[in-house]
Order: sequence, then C-alpha cells, then structure tokens
Amino acid sequence: MHKLIVTRHGGERQIIELDRPRMTIGRAHSSDLPLDAPLVSRVHALISLRDEGVYLSDLDSSNGTHVNGRRIERCQLHHRDVIRVGDVDMRYLDESLAV
Repeated sequence: MHKLIVTRHGGERQIIELDRPRMTIGRAHSSDLPLDAPLVSRVHALISLRDEGVYLSDLDSSNGTHVNGRRIERCQLHHRDVIRVGDVDMRYLDESLAV
C-alpha cells in the first residue's frame, strides 16, 4: 500500500492512503487531497499509480511542486521521498518497502 504522511503548518499530521489510480492535490474542495493553504494552487499536482511505479506531476501550479528540495514537473516517487506543495510537506511511503 502507498501512503502520504501530510504535515500541515502547525504540525498537524494526517495519513492518506493512495487508493485510486489518480489523485489530485490542491486547494479546491473537489481535490482528492484538498489542502487549505494559501501557497497551494486550486489544482496543484497529480499523483498517478501505475504498474511501473507512483508518479507525481505538477499541474502548472504557481509555486511549483518539489521533491526532496528539487522543483519537478514530473517524477517517479521513491520510498520516504519528501514532497512540498506550497507550505505543506508530505512524506511518501511504500509500505511494501517499509521495515
């Protein structure tokens, strides 16, 4: 199972199971993972679960999407990668690799 540990401003944490082939991240209430943060675009990023791996794509957001400190357009996620969307941090976990 693939998961995100979302850490919001102020330290609040939430665990999100990536249980659909495509999940949107953004400020819009219709997002699969809505983030109420001013630096997050309405439709910010997309997570895609594919047979060959899990991918994160920036959707032309204003402030960009970062993985391990690097701005990305699209990249494959690896166990324990840190994703930053606006001022919200997320850690990607692939539980099949977790010890």
